Amino acid sequence: MASSIFTDTEKSAIADLLDNVHETFKKDIYVFVKEATSVGLDTNYNPLYNRYKDQSKSVTDKVLKKYTYEARVKYFKKSDEQVLNDTGLPSSENVIRIKVNNEAKEKIKIASSIEVDGEKYSVISDPEGIGPFSIEYYKIYLKLDS
Repeated sequence: MASSIFTDTEKSAIADLLDNVHETFKKDIYVFVKEATSVGLDTNYNPLYNRYKDQSKSVTDKVLKKYTYEARVKYFKKSDEQVLNDTGLPSSENVIRIKVNNEAKEKIKIASSIEVDGEKYSVISDPEGIGPFSIEYYKIYLKLDS
């Protein structure tokens, strides 16, 4: 295994500095996920077949659940157009980039929508891991819903 130019102590210090940047510039975002509701106690309900007695179709109620996560948000300007073109994403109009931790990334992958600063967005990219020595955060591009 190749040796690193940084000691473990230096790597830890750099990771701590990057965490401080995240703590300084973070803001709350809201991730909305459609989830199945739990079924109450009903003697006519058969959980094995996910339906009620004498019912041919299954009943699935979905509820929109809201989760709060911390993210760093970048709003693109016209001058950032080349950056987005290089990533293969659409024009910078109504596109933002968020950086989130692994827990938020997993929930965003199944989200129906994401709210940032009171506006609803949809995911337009796959999460991309970032970090100097190990993946600590993920960047994800979002587009404003019309």
